[in-house]
Amino acid sequence: MKSQRSFYLPPSGLKSILALVIAASLAFVSSRATAATLPPGFTEAQVGSNLSGSPTAMAFAPDGRLFVCQQGGQLRVIKNGVLLSTPFVTLTVDSSGERGLLGIAFDPSFATNHYLYVYYTVATSPIHNRISRFTAAGDTAAPGSEAVILELNNLSSATNHNGGATHFGPDGKLYIGVGENANGANSQTLSNLLGKMLRINADGTIPADNPFYNTASGSNRAIWALGLRNPFTFAFQPGTTRLFINDVGESTYEEINDGIAGSNYGWPITEGPTSNPAFRGPIYFYGHGTNNVTGCAIVGATFYNPPVPQFPSSYTGKYFFADLCDGWIRVFDPSAGAATGFATDIFSPVDLHVGPDGALYYLARGSGGQVFRISALPAQALNISGRARVETGEGVAISGFIVTGTAPKRVGVRGIGPSLANFGVSGPLADPIIQLNRGDGSLVMSNDNWKNTQQAAITGAGLAPSNDQEAALIATLTAGNYSAIVSGKNGGTGVALAEVYDLDQAADSRLANISTRAPVGTGSNVLIGGFITGSKIGATRVAVRALGPSLQQFGIANPLPDPRLELHNANGTLLASNDNWQSDASQAALITSYGLAPPNNLESAIAISLAPGPYTAIVTGKNGQIGIGLIEIYDEQ
Repeated sequence: MKSQRSFYLPPSGLKSILALVIAASLAFVSSRATAATLPPGFTEAQVGSNLSGSPTAMAFAPDGRLFVCQQGGQLRVIKNGVLLSTPFVTLTVDSSGERGLLGIAFDPSFATNHYLYVYYTVATSPIHNRISRFTAAGDTAAPGSEAVILELNNLSSATNHNGGATHFGPDGKLYIGVGENANGANSQTLSNLLGKMLRINADGTIPADNPFYNTASGSNRAIWALGLRNPFTFAFQPGTTRLFINDVGESTYEEINDGIAGSNYGWPITEGPTSNPAFRGPIYFYGHGTNNVTGCAIVGATFYNPPVPQFPSSYTGKYFFADLCDGWIRVFDPSAGAATGFATDIFSPVDLHVGPDGALYYLARGSGGQVFRISALPAQALNISGRARVETGEGVAISGFIVTGTAPKRVGVRGIGPSLANFGVSGPLADPIIQLNRGDGSLVMSNDNWKNTQQAAITGAGLAPSNDQEAALIATLTAGNYSAIVSGKNGGTGVALAEVYDLDQAADSRLANISTRAPVGTGSNVLIGGFITGSKIGATRVAVRALGPSLQQFGIANPLPDPRLELHNANGTLLASNDNWQSDASQAALITSYGLAPPNNLESAIAISLAPGPYTAIVTGKNGQIGIGLIEIYDEQ
């Protein structure tokens, strides 16, 4: 039987000896015993396979790769969700106690210079911590590329309180958290770099605007703040200059400190809140204990301000932090000065990051080291609609959709015409007919006037049209392709709306890849595709396309020559627009990665992440052109 990995968690009386607990000898289990307990609406999944050692820190490269530091000296790479077998680099380190490979940062110009920086403990005498720069050559370091940037002070025989967090700030400077090597006196002097926050240039030189540049000497001019015990993790808030520093406490409190240049945070004279005007007290602190609001070692630091939000907006601007000993993640609200629970039952978390996809990633020391991705369950399409002018022949309005999943999906389909006049639409279709077809063109069912059949079911579902001439039906569909076709009775023409509703959101199936094909005119006769996402709390990735010229290959005689695409929210605010899909390189790359590159360069596309809510996509013809157009909305979650 495989033995469970164990950690020594010291009682509070021993916190002066060990603040951040590191195991000396480890036995690994092949998988995690239990999943984290998360708030409703969130889920987690492991990223990459188990690591082969004790992880300490991680960071995302600008290209999306995730680099993970292992205490024993290996820097591992997770690429496209796969842990690469070959480390980026393997360093010879002293990994006793809390020493080892402890921090990583990517140069702001990594895309061009390929530089990354690591913090590690040099194994040869005199033992000390070091910042080195490496040059990436693909997924490994270029041979011989190590350049030593900063040598820290020699360490005593104490192997704890090394710090290690390393990040570039918004000013382009490299910030470094350094522990006091279990000697509190180090924190209150400008004669060494221990127990401090440091700030240096990327080449290792010291900025002349550092707060102690004129009062300290030599490399000690790199000191940016002092009075810290073990700042193992810290984080800058994206888009701001705000810095929060986590300081591991001794026997009483764990701290979140507001990072301000020149500050003295009081260790070892004070721990936790203080009224001493000589020191800057923490903006948040928690006590020691063994429950979901106390702990023994604060770790992990990240603000929720991603380029693409995936969590609900209530998390924006909040600060996530964790505790190594009690295995939880909490959320600090800087504006309220209070923290709330988020996740529990985590096997010794050591680092947190918000990924470029808007998910929260945590690094845990269990099972030899694991990375997990926490995401909000993505919203799904609950209602889709297409509004356009209905003509005869190819000019009817066709809304297509796909049912995915294992369970049948109950849907409601409507064809709306006369009641559109109540919303200021001129020339509405007087008597619409709705027809629901399978992907092979066979008829599922159809309806002319909604009261003729299924009246009770339609009313019970809340889908009763306001005009008796309008059409509606309810059907239960297995997975596959479908189209709802709106035409005018007896060849009637006018503006109409085709709608599809998800009437069984709990089923293990969903509406996806929706589209509407119809004539695109001018004025109010443009093609409008509406959709509502909901049911779950997270944002979902979508791709929207407007096609025209390529429809000719499907026998459409008068396709729209040059479609233009706009996406609006419920308030009418323009979220994104596009004319020719290749005009934006980053958008084009995303669209291509989804396998959705339009066949013609004149066609349009948008890739975007959307929170739950109603949206409208509008297709028009460039310079007033008219013709048959197709709008498509794909769920890429």
